[in-house]
Amino acid sequence: MHTLTAAYAGMLGVAPDELQAAIEQAKVVAADDLSLAPLSKPAERRARALATTRVRAEGKRILVKGLDEMRGALDTASPGQMVAMALETLYRGFDFSRAVAFVRNHKEHKYAARVSLGADVRRLHAQMEFDDAYAPNVFHAALNSDRVIFIENARDPKFAAKLPLWWKATLSDARSFVILPLSSNGRPTGFIYGDWDDSFPAIALDQSEFTLINDIRAVLVKSVDMRHRREVVANKVA
Repeated sequence: MHTLTAAYAGMLGVAPDELQAAIEQAKVVAADDLSLAPLSKPAERRARALATTRVRAEGKRILVKGLDEMRGALDTASPGQMVAMALETLYRGFDFSRAVAFVRNHKEHKYAARVSLGADVRRLHAQMEFDDAYAPNVFHAALNSDRVIFIENARDPKFAAKLPLWWKATLSDARSFVILPLSSNGRPTGFIYGDWDDSFPAIALDQSEFTLINDIRAVLVKSVDMRHRREVVANKVA
C-alpha cells in the first residue's frame, strides 16, 4: 500500500502522507462497519439474498399456477370453494405465517373469520370478528376503498391507532400483513388477510406480486358476481 501511495499520490494531487492517512482512516471505518452482524460475513449475506430471491421466484410460480387453477374452476366451484383455493394459493405463494378469510354477515352486521391456515390460528376464530359499521382503522380503510393494502411495519408506534383491538388481541405478533378486500356490486363482502411474523425476513412486495394479488382478487369477485347472476335467473324461472 505504501508503494502504491508513493507511486500515485502525485498523479492524484495529494501528498503521500495525507493519502496514507486517509487510507488508514478508511480501514478503521470499514472495520467498524463490518463488525455489525450480518454485514461481517459478505459471503453468507450474498447466499441469504440469493436464497430469498429463489424463494420469491418459487412463490410467484405458485401464485401463477393457483391463479390459473382458479380461473379454470370458475364455472364449477362455489364462491366458498374459490375463497379456499385463493387462501391456500396466497398462503403458499407468499409463505404467510397465517392466512384468514373473513366473511361479512349482513344480518348480524359483522365480519368474522371463517377459514384459516397457519399454526394455532383456528383457535382464535371466535375472537376475530368486528362490526361492519365504519371505524377509523386499516381494515375498514381497505374495505371502503376496495383496494389491497400492504402494511410493511405493523409495529410502528405511529401506526398503532389504526389497528383495531380485535387484531391486537389475536394477531399482534405479525410484523407485516396484507389485506385483500372482496366486494360484489360495490358492496364489501369480506376480505382475505395474510401476515408474516419474525420467522420470515423483512419483505416489501414488488409490482408483479401486487398484480398477482389483484388478479386473484378479481377472480374471487367474478365468482361472487356469477353466483348472484345465477340466483337472479333461478328466481325469475321460479
